[in-house]
Amino acid sequence: MSPVGAARSVTVPTLLYQVRDDVLTRPDDVQAIHDNIPAEKDLFWIEGSTRRWDGYRYFAQNPGRVLDWFDRHLS
Repeated sequence: MSPVGAARSVTVPTLLYQVRDDVLTRPDDVQAIHDNIPAEKDLFWIEGSTRRWDGYRYFAQNPGRVLDWFDRHLS
């Protein structure tokens, strides 16, 4: 079951982020989801790790990008 087809139904601005080298995720799948979202979107790759946990912690340690995104879309 792939979420790629469902991505076409997204109608709100969307920020996707992913640890690029996460051993449980294929970058091509994440890119395909991004490419299929018709709404305004942004894809941010977290580099330099293979651990999914680093993705969960990323914005707590580096909030600038997500704060800017929220500022653009919630103002």
